[in-house]
Amino acid sequence: MPTPTSPAPGQVFVTGTGRCGSTLVSELLREHPQVLSLSELFNHLTDMYRITARVFPEGPLTAAEFWRILSSRNTVNRLLTAHGLAPKEVLYRPSATTRFQADTGVPAVLLTTLPHLTDTPDELYDELEAAVARFPDAGVGEHYHRLFAWLCARFGRTLWAERSGGSLILASQFREHFPDARYLHIVRDGRDTALSMSRHTGFRMAAVVMALHLTLGHDPYAEQPSLDTERDLGFVPEELLPFLPERFDADAVRDYQVPVSLFGTYWADEMQRGMAALSALPRENVLHLWYEDLLAAPEESLHRIGEFLGADFVDADWERRCAAKVGAPSSSWRDLPDAEREELEQACAPGFSVLAAHGVVPLSDVSAPAARSGI
Repeated sequence: MPTPTSPAPGQVFVTGTGRCGSTLVSELLREHPQVLSLSELFNHLTDMYRITARVFPEGPLTAAEFWRILSSRNTVNRLLTAHGLAPKEVLYRPSATTRFQADTGVPAVLLTTLPHLTDTPDELYDELEAAVARFPDAGVGEHYHRLFAWLCARFGRTLWAERSGGSLILASQFREHFPDARYLHIVRDGRDTALSMSRHTGFRMAAVVMALHLTLGHDPYAEQPSLDTERDLGFVPEELLPFLPERFDADAVRDYQVPVSLFGTYWADEMQRGMAALSALPRENVLHLWYEDLLAAPEESLHRIGEFLGADFVDADWERRCAAKVGAPSSSWRDLPDAEREELEQACAPGFSVLAAHGVVPLSDVSAPAARSGI
């Protein structure tokens, strides 16, 4: 347990657009003897960034109110888990021996964050609930600080690094509630990022929910799914009907195809917003690390990460051990058909341009459209 004299742990957010290699980075950071690697906390709390306002409410919260945020069983994650569609990043897999089951849902903090830290996540969940119950009333930012400090003390670590896929979208919330935090920004070639998004259940689901929100004028997943829900479906395209929570069809989710160029546009938009937010921070508080550089020179890239975390975190043994765990991706945007590849390049070009404008360029060879056009 932290004591009043315990030094505050270091604060780092590993951020990016999603499907950028940040999951690998969080796994490598978990191996560092001084780092508490917190994986997918804010992704799952916000149910894929849909209910951000509930996760960062205004005003003071009681311990019970804060625990309700951590233990929430949110709609999208509950449906994906119940239908066997949970992405591989979700580590809690309900079984006959687990406390929580797929049909009733898994608390958000248990989906990935706690199993990433221990092989006995149900037991840690109980410990955490008891610890949070003792938190005094405070703003939500202070509650998160106390939560992370408790976990650091529990695991004997001196710095926490929270990594949620796609968390660039939360940059303004992080800056407000964690003004002293630093940011390890993982950048990946937008074309490969978009291709990976197009094949990922979570990102395809996010695209469909957004389309339903635009069509219906509200988020259908903000409600409790019910077989008795009545909607005016006259404006909902036929192909989207199986994605309504009351009609959820797992086979439709598996088969649904979203154009890869749409995810390229999403990547470019997020990169533009994210770079605007990160460039407003002190330069020493941000490290931009290309995924391609990590693949090409893992030991050197890990050394850069250690230096960014602080002199005490440079660990040659950690660098050597973890460098051996870095492997090449299994697919490339270059394998797409010509027309699809050209559309993707056009969609991603604005993202490459904004990165180049901020001097964020890879050390390894990433033949970006912006680089070829001289930007």
